[in-house]
Amino acid sequence: MSTTFGVKIPSTGKIEPIARRVGRGLGKVEVWFTNPLAEILDDKLDVIPIDNSHQGIYTIRDIKDKIKLNDKC
Repeated sequence: MSTTFGVKIPSTGKIEPIARRVGRGLGKVEVWFTNPLAEILDDKLDVIPIDNSHQGIYTIRDIKDKIKLNDKC
């Protein structure tokens, strides 16, 4: 299962994609930022699932934590 995550731009109301989560099978999941500026966003900032459910990711901090798990595998 995969999900694209975004953040809402206050001035326009547009949701800008910033990260992707992809299940690779056998319990393996990869998460990465699709927009390099996302790395500097506040950890408490809420993210919005664009094309699927949250799947346990609700904030920028959650994305960063999942990326760290990628690096350990």
